[in-house]
Amino acid sequence: MRRLIFSLAAIAALALTSCVRTPVGPPLCGEGAACADGKTCIVGRCRLAGSTLIGPSDGRRLVLAPDGIAVTSSRDLTGEGSQAPAVVIFGRGASTLFLHFAVPITDPREVTAAVLVLEPPREALPPASPVPLHIAPILDSWTPDGVSNGRIPSVGVPDRAGVFAGSFGATVRIDVTPMVKRWADRREDDHGFAVMADETDAYGSTYSLGITEGRGPRLEVYLR
Repeated sequence: MRRLIFSLAAIAALALTSCVRTPVGPPLCGEGAACADGKTCIVGRCRLAGSTLIGPSDGRRLVLAPDGIAVTSSRDLTGEGSQAPAVVIFGRGASTLFLHFAVPITDPREVTAAVLVLEPPREALPPASPVPLHIAPILDSWTPDGVSNGRIPSVGVPDRAGVFAGSFGATVRIDVTPMVKRWADRREDDHGFAVMADETDAYGSTYSLGITEGRGPRLEVYLR
């Protein structure tokens, strides 16, 4: 039965990541993906050197922890029960991290930038090769206890988020500004977002969920 559940999770993840879009905006960058002359890699995108994603100096920054978090994987023993795993491993098996944040915004024009931050646990081994990450909106209402490898919420078409190696102490920062701006509309089909990766590496790229060590996923929202 467990093998069947994992197979179903793998099929679902394959269907999601086999159709991945390149998001509108500056070109993606990361380990192994350099930027053209005059530009530098800032939060996973090639931007003009000296530019910043952060809003005006007199603005506000919100640092938010998720109020909902779940993990599924076609290979690792996660998502089997109410207790969340200590880490999520991208690349070793088809893995998905489901996140929901309660963002207190009512006008998308207030948001100048939003960044999802993932940190590896202490002494985490890097993957053998950089792992491409994707991000997609979650379309179904869900609860952490209700997600497992056999019960996966529906998500929209994933966007490429960048290529990350998860090397020692390397923090991943993903630009999620368009998604967070959309949350201000309070649409019925907005239920957070999912971070996922194809099965591309024997070791995978490991990130802490903040349960046993290190800081878990967090959302930094910059407001005017």
